[in-house]
Amino acid sequence: MMLRMKYYISLITAIFFWSASFIGTKIAYQSFSPLVLCLIRFVIACIFMTLIRLFRKDHRKLPEGALKPVFLSAIFGFTIYYALENISLSYATAVNASLIQASYPAITALVGILFFHARLNRQGLLGILISIIGVVILTGSGFRSDQIIGNILLVIDGFLWGFYNYIVQTIPEGSDTFTITYYQTLIATVFFIPMILLENRMFTNITVSSVSAVLFLSMVCTVLALLLYNYGLKGVSANTASNMMNLMPVFGVILSALILKESIQAAQIIGGLLAVIGVLYGSGRTGRKEKKNGN
Repeated sequence: MMLRMKYYISLITAIFFWSASFIGTKIAYQSFSPLVLCLIRFVIACIFMTLIRLFRKDHRKLPEGALKPVFLSAIFGFTIYYALENISLSYATAVNASLIQASYPAITALVGILFFHARLNRQGLLGILISIIGVVILTGSGFRSDQIIGNILLVIDGFLWGFYNYIVQTIPEGSDTFTITYYQTLIATVFFIPMILLENRMFTNITVSSVSAVLFLSMVCTVLALLLYNYGLKGVSANTASNMMNLMPVFGVILSALILKESIQAAQIIGGLLAVIGVLYGSGRTGRKEKKNGN
């Protein structure tokens, strides 16, 4: 158990950084539009990781059989995921983003059932249902129509995250975590370039705080957190890792209240609690043991 603890610590640390990313994104919006922020964040991450590879004289390529899952995980879990997250955060509050992400474990389980032949018993299915009710309450908790749009985009992101968890586990065992993360980041960056053409306003009033937020998002929330999460997935199943995302609303709500001074509404508390209770009630109730590499 102690040997496996390092995987859990890696996942918890990554989740904490991702919780803080909501706050960093909100601060960065003082100067950057959502998709431009994505591109800048990943370009900086790519440069940083390339320098690390050069310093280490690391010329490793993707192992045989890894190209397809790395490409798909980069598109689903990086490019589209972060694009929708950034767009949603321009509408939704950081508190709602944190609470809606509490449902991602249940959504991941649903993705497993629908697309990866996973099976849940009645308790697991009931847990998903409870979480979905919580998500419905959270999604409608925005007081303006644009907030509701942001909430819906966050729910869609949950399905993308579910695909990412299962796709990553099909990468051949023994693959180097840094190499995999490097190529995922590189692929995502390339696909972000044409996406910025969808935006009209890209920059405005560059500030020290917004630039600091971008650096934090790039170096910590992108590079370090992804390395930690991918490392954790080596020793923990997709469902277990996703269940640990329950910590994200806890971290996120606290940070949002302390740093952004966002208020918390009754509907948000009820919906968030239902999402977490549903996941806790139905977690780990698989009908058969998951294989380490996916299907």
